[in-house]
Amino acid sequence: MKDYPATPDGLRVDRDVEAGVLRLAFDRVDRRNALTDDIVLGLIELIEAAGSDEAVRVIHLAGEGDHFCSGFDLSLRGKPDTPPRTGATQRQMRWHVNRLIPTMLETQTPIVVAARGWIIGLGLNIVLAADFAVVDDDARLWAPFVGAGFTPDSGSSWLLPRLAGVARAKDMLLLGRKVSGLEAAEWGLVHQAVEGRALDTVAGDLVAELAAAPTVALGLTKLLINRGLDTDLPRHLADEAFAIELSSRSEDFTEASRAKRDKRAPDFRGR
Repeated sequence: MKDYPATPDGLRVDRDVEAGVLRLAFDRVDRRNALTDDIVLGLIELIEAAGSDEAVRVIHLAGEGDHFCSGFDLSLRGKPDTPPRTGATQRQMRWHVNRLIPTMLETQTPIVVAARGWIIGLGLNIVLAADFAVVDDDARLWAPFVGAGFTPDSGSSWLLPRLAGVARAKDMLLLGRKVSGLEAAEWGLVHQAVEGRALDTVAGDLVAELAAAPTVALGLTKLLINRGLDTDLPRHLADEAFAIELSSRSEDFTEASRAKRDKRAPDFRGR
């Protein structure tokens, strides 16, 4: 198991071994959970650590208070009227925020996000990159980059066209359209939109379902889906065959076979 990093200020961490869940929550309520450098780096390291922790079978990410995340806290970047030196932003992003979305997509541990209120910028991209995002009906998803005078970052111009299509991506990215939770579900940006009072229950039930699933098969299937979007069919079929080779050697595969023979529900252990 990879050692877990120290918890940064503004991020709550609860590793529930009994439930098989790593629970994370943004906790800068006074800033609508705007993210800091330390929170972003901590989130990357925590996801990586969970990926090699056999006790963690699912990651559950939420935000404290009334809002999931208002994006990166730009007030920490110095004077707004003083542009950074040429090349500085590109260098910083490569080793910082640009690592987050690929880490979410490449970890075999499923990630469930529960989000209400404002879901902005980097917070939006985190929701888009989750395996399952459950949002409040009245949530507001917003990509304000162009309206603020700069271009999209952290993967939004890659994620949005793939999930919602080019026309809707342009609506959000070029025109800055704010999308409700209900619209986001209709567009395929999120898994489900629910009434606010039901959000935690619905997300919690989904987390429990994933934590009880055959973890090896689940993680490999997640990778097949994500990577298959940019892979030709012959290569993808080879990847599927390799994944079957691995998953059919897992303890959970054996348990599923025994359960079928014994006419009972399987008890998957995540191995």
